[in-house]
Amino acid sequence: MTRNLGLAGRIAHFFIDSKLTPLIITASVLLGLFSVVKLPREEEPQIIVPMIDVFVQAPGMNAKEVEDRVTSPMEKLLWEISGPRRW
Repeated sequence: MTRNLGLAGRIAHFFIDSKLTPLIITASVLLGLFSVVKLPREEEPQIIVPMIDVFVQAPGMNAKEVEDRVTSPMEKLLWEISGPRRW
C-alpha cells in the first residue's frame, strides 16, 4: 500500500532506512562535545547589567496617587542621569 507521505514523510523515511543516519548522529555529538570543550569561558565574567531597581514605600496610597506623586516625578529625575542608554 503506497501512501502520499509529503516532504517531511519522505525525508523521515529516507533517514530511517539510511545507513548514513548513525554516522550523522555520531558526528553531531562529537562536534557538540568539541564545541563545549573549546568554548572560552570565565569563572567570574564581568557582566554589566544596565538596570536599576528602585523601591519606594508609600503606605496608604492608591495606585493613582503612587503614579502621580512617586512614579512620574522619579521617572523625570532618572532621565536626567547621564550615561549610555540602550533601549
